Amino acid sequence: MKKIDKLGRSVIPIDLRKKYGFTEGTKIELLAMDEGIMVRSDEPLCKICHEKISEESAFPLCKNCMAEVIKSYQGKK
Repeated sequence: MKKIDKLGRSVIPIDLRKKYGFTEGTKIELLAMDEGIMVRSDEPLCKICHEKISEESAFPLCKNCMAEVIKSYQGKK
């Protein structure tokens, strides 16, 4: 359980920051939900590894994950 300081701040644990690709400067959005608050990155992240990707990317994958998907697909032919 985390506490909120007098300025309304709290710390996102390192394991969650790594898992979701939150690094210094990452823009986040706080959304009110019936169950509580959801924190969502405002930046496009790879759907597999959660690394930041270019907004121009046609697929929601980073270059490394895209290469792995292509390699895996080619191995099934």
